[in-house]
Amino acid sequence: MKRIVLIVICLLTLAMLQTMVMPKYFPLGFVPDFLLLTVLLLGFWKPNASGFWLGSLLGAFQGWLHGFSWWAFALSRGFAAIFAGWMRVQWLWQSPIAAGFCAALGTAFAETFLALLLILSERSIVPIKLLLPIVAFEAPVNAFLAFALSWFKQPKEVLA
Repeated sequence: MKRIVLIVICLLTLAMLQTMVMPKYFPLGFVPDFLLLTVLLLGFWKPNASGFWLGSLLGAFQGWLHGFSWWAFALSRGFAAIFAGWMRVQWLWQSPIAAGFCAALGTAFAETFLALLLILSERSIVPIKLLLPIVAFEAPVNAFLAFALSWFKQPKEVLA
């Protein structure tokens, strides 16, 4: 029970950082997507069905914070966790470099899927116009953060 409470507190702290603190300090309004990074790393480190459910839950919460299309966020984040787990199982080894690569591709996958779902729901091409700047910022940042977190989690694999 303590572990669940700690996880919930950490996820809420990440959500607050992402929505309240980081927009003041990052240029052009782009902020790292910490909840998406959490889902991708969980899918990469432990490829199983729990990543989909956590991704769906965090995506719905993130959509609720944005105020629209919570279901699109839930689906894109859930399938991003499955995609990260699939990459890990199919052809990536578990190392910080692989985690960074997976985070970059997973971010591009999640944001592209989200844009396609928003195009269908809004019947507008505005989400596809925003896709390139968002992915151009979020993918490298998520890759760097995933690399750094994996480095501190398992530094022996990088040095070997």
